[in-house]
Amino acid sequence: MSVLGLLTALAPVINNMFSPAMPAMAAAYGCEQASVQLGLTAAMLGLALGQLVIGPWSDRSGRRRPLLWSLVLLVVASAACALAPGIATFVALRVVQGLAAGGGIVIARSVATDISRGNELIKTLAFINVFNGLAPIVTPMLGGALTASMGWQGPMAGMLVVAVLLLVACFWVHESLPAERRVSHDLRTTLLLYKEVFANRPCIHTILHQGAALAVLFGNIAATPFLVTHYGYEPSVIGYALGTNGIFTAMGAGAAAAMGSGERGMRITSAGLLSASIAMAVTLVGDLGFWPYEICISVMLFFVGVTLTSSSGYAMESARNQAGTASALLGAVGFVAGAIVAPLMGLGNMLVSAAVVYVVSAVLTQVFCQLALTSNSSQPPQKK
Repeated sequence: MSVLGLLTALAPVINNMFSPAMPAMAAAYGCEQASVQLGLTAAMLGLALGQLVIGPWSDRSGRRRPLLWSLVLLVVASAACALAPGIATFVALRVVQGLAAGGGIVIARSVATDISRGNELIKTLAFINVFNGLAPIVTPMLGGALTASMGWQGPMAGMLVVAVLLLVACFWVHESLPAERRVSHDLRTTLLLYKEVFANRPCIHTILHQGAALAVLFGNIAATPFLVTHYGYEPSVIGYALGTNGIFTAMGAGAAAAMGSGERGMRITSAGLLSASIAMAVTLVGDLGFWPYEICISVMLFFVGVTLTSSSGYAMESARNQAGTASALLGAVGFVAGAIVAPLMGLGNMLVSAAVVYVVSAVLTQVFCQLALTSNSSQPPQKK
């Protein structure tokens, strides 16, 4: 189970560990900061693509083989990133690195769905999502330390070590999808699986609910380096700020299991995010300072952590017969949201643009929650 948790944490490993190295990389390559930030966008697009492709593949061939191939590709891509001769090559390799990491993430959620259901699935997802919450605490600090000691290649070396360790560990992961439960489909049938999930209104609205909530998380990752310096702190504080924020995401992910059901967790998240986003907008537009911002974003990230568990369980229960495909969409939508939000956080006046992004994300979280829970397409997915 711990290996599943580490697999779900691959996104912060390749993104949050990379963030502290961006200024050093820009200096090393002699390019603009914006060019280096494309490495973040590229990885998120790769994470989305990897889940969309590898999720359905795992429904057909089982979980273990796609998982091992994904991790082999992650090892190769991580090593290549550290040796990239230029920023264009680096950005291209980050797409491949994200694609491979996406395979690990989607299969981890699919395995959890294979081995548990109902409230037991919520508890399983809560356990593995704690790793996903803890990783953003550790990885930016580790990335900062590795950058200080080894330059921008340091975090790349750290990612390579993680990839190798996970590959070795996953040789002991057993197949969770027996042959009789696998689907046999070609490309056309794969597209039909996506069509089935899109037609499942509670599932797709829940996926969009989580995507809107994750826009807050990725918006924080994109905005924090700039806000830290805006408020007069040294760049070395960036890793500690991101790490501290991650504590609250982990707390929310763990607390979701105590809320009784995915539906209740989603309702609590929607109300909490909407209220906190209004306070955040006042803090940013009024330029009230770094610590009021930290308090607001910590509260928001707690609720994001809650819905990482609650909405995942709700969505996966509603599409159990297409677990890999639903898991792929669940993960991909979040990273697409992140890829969209990251550049928006810096448009015009950063304080105003960030405030708008946070409020709009919270409103969309509330809207999609209501659509998911009031849909009469199926019974609430957490019921047996």
